[in-house]
Amino acid sequence: MYSPRARARTVALLGAGGIANAHLPVWLELGFDVLVYSPAADAPALVARHGGGTVAPSLDAALDAASLVDICTPTPTHHELAAAALARGLPTICEKPLTRHASDARQLVQDFAEAGIVLFPAHVVRYFPQYEALHAAISRGDIGRPGVVRLTRQGGSPRSGWYLDDELSGGVVLDLMIHDLDIARWIAGDVTKVFARTHRVGASQSTQALLTHESGAISQLTSTWTTAPIEFRTQVEVAGTEGLIRADSDERRTFRYVGIRQPEYDILPPYDPVTSPYRAEILDFLSAVDTGAPSRVTAQDGLEALRIAEAIAASVADGRSHELSPTPTLEGVAL
Repeated sequence: MYSPRARARTVALLGAGGIANAHLPVWLELGFDVLVYSPAADAPALVARHGGGTVAPSLDAALDAASLVDICTPTPTHHELAAAALARGLPTICEKPLTRHASDARQLVQDFAEAGIVLFPAHVVRYFPQYEALHAAISRGDIGRPGVVRLTRQGGSPRSGWYLDDELSGGVVLDLMIHDLDIARWIAGDVTKVFARTHRVGASQSTQALLTHESGAISQLTSTWTTAPIEFRTQVEVAGTEGLIRADSDERRTFRYVGIRQPEYDILPPYDPVTSPYRAEILDFLSAVDTGAPSRVTAQDGLEALRIAEAIAASVADGRSHELSPTPTLEGVAL
């Protein structure tokens, strides 16, 4: 278990937008010095809002003084910033997606691995207690062998211009669906084929994707951005040979197991509701840095989510199903 008192360290927190508001309080609570740099000049507001951290005058100043890097900037900047962190030998946690393009992610994964430096993609949904319980139940065999996975995620359309430019953000697939691409692969295994469709109306867009897993399982994913007045909502259902697990965030209830021969029951153990999944993922990152222990999510996982996302984008573009090649082996690198 990581101890924040093991040694004093400084984090370069790059970016001061929405997600930085989830990361900065964790670093401060863990007792780290935080240098915040943002080219958008919003770093002072972030520091004032959370009552801690220091505004760095430049990117170089932040990186040169840091022992860790946390990238919370817009997607198209991730590759360049991660490469700059690597050049200084700094372990890096990077918000999802790891990069805008899988080819860049593959190079980063290889370069960080060859240098023996941790690159951690912040796929935070793996750290939500509900999804931890889901994965644990499936791993225990509570529903037998998973056959069909259904994952739905919806929310309001972003207002920031770069999000609505698919060339920059990758649209709803890279911003929203990528969470469920990672979860589907986490619980059902590697993906071999995808078929997808996207429907757009103004700033609203919805993508449906069918994933075929190497295990034979099939995942059906739907992710939606909409300008309609809706609340953020997620739905999960996993059907297996011995039962079904399902949950709906709108019902404010835990994941539930429905067995073939057993009554329905909650599978989510008691937990502290104030515990932040962002804290859990940052602690996992720190443990990997300090001890070399494998983390729940790896750089390779971030790359795989991007590979699936790009196959979905290709399917949307040409209307055909797309096969994924086997997970690439990075030459000379043990992952």
